[in-house]
Amino acid sequence: MLIVCLGNPGKEYENTRHNAGFWCANKLADLFHTKFISNKKYLGEIAAFTFNAETHFLLKPMTYMNNSGESVFALLQDVPLEASHILVIEDDINLAVGRVRLRAKGSSGGHNGLKSIISKIGENFWRLRIGVGQPQEKANNNEHEVLISHVLGNISSQEAQILNKVIEAVPDLVKDWLNDDGLKAMNKYNPMEFW
Repeated sequence: MLIVCLGNPGKEYENTRHNAGFWCANKLADLFHTKFISNKKYLGEIAAFTFNAETHFLLKPMTYMNNSGESVFALLQDVPLEASHILVIEDDINLAVGRVRLRAKGSSGGHNGLKSIISKIGENFWRLRIGVGQPQEKANNNEHEVLISHVLGNISSQEAQILNKVIEAVPDLVKDWLNDDGLKAMNKYNPMEFW
């Protein structure tokens, strides 16, 4: 199976809300005792790990968020997987900080990383949305600019405390998913509040 964790490369983006997927990737790499290796062919960083005697992959696209699908598509040329064997972890402004949503398929919900992946492999992959909340700033005339500023803004110390609790829970959720028990994970984690 393949777990794709979305974010933007570069120091300036490390602590931004849009990098929630990368934070989860690092936590999962620690859990599974693996390390990411840069791979130009796959336009990203990849790590292999073993779980239940099977080999799985973690992928961090290094294409910037809007072109994440290019990296996923490149990897799938060498590691052919059904879309249902792919889990994408990404930030979601439509969920409060401290909430997650696991779904078996669906639309992009306006998320550019998901849009890019959907354009390459369709909608039938799993996605784990990590809530980063709505911007506090009033939109006034340009709602799009306010949203961009929010997802590319650094998280506050209060948000960091809550998101750390979420990230600590992600490995157990992923283990359920790897055990082909996504429904169990949905029923357990979707109602939870991590604050």
